[in-house]
Amino acid sequence: MKIKNTQYRTAQAFTLIEMIGVLAVIAILAALVLPKVFESINSARVNNAAVSYNTVKSAVTDHYAKFGSLLSSNGLVFTTGASVATNYDGLLLNEGFLDKKFQVKIGDTNSRVQVVTADILSVAATAINAAHDLDGTVPVNDAVGGVVVQAVIPGVAEADAKDLNDRLDGATLGTAIGTSDLVGRVKYATGNPTTVYIYVTHR
Repeated sequence: MKIKNTQYRTAQAFTLIEMIGVLAVIAILAALVLPKVFESINSARVNNAAVSYNTVKSAVTDHYAKFGSLLSSNGLVFTTGASVATNYDGLLLNEGFLDKKFQVKIGDTNSRVQVVTADILSVAATAINAAHDLDGTVPVNDAVGGVVVQAVIPGVAEADAKDLNDRLDGATLGTAIGTSDLVGRVKYATGNPTTVYIYVTHR
């Protein structure tokens, strides 16, 4: 007679200590990775605004090359107070120079491009006027002429406004958070949220 040697295998499972160790490793990795993910998302939002600005700048250049004026379109002359001047990106869209209206992922949905009457040379740039101290050397208006085209982005967090300034103007023409930035192409007043004005061109 043959005797069978039967051995019962016990089911293998993770112990509580092993589970806690795995969860601790996952928590550490998440703590290291998540800030980088959110930083990348925010950087992409600011980059979107910079790319949208450059697209508008190219469209305005094409418009001027075709019509010879910032205040005319297909033979129709308009003034800076006209509705087409306050929504200039809509005009560029209708002319086929833009694929869509000026939209950015920072700020609120009222972003727009506008044409305003230029200020004189002696005017200092403020957060809301049409004067732009482009070179930052003498605190007076460099955008002297008949009109100024500028992009307007309301409702922007001040940190995003500074990041946008650093991308378009460089850190040398920027200021620290908590201080109004009134030099370079990008200007805004301190505060959360703030309205950002970006110089496009003047004639």
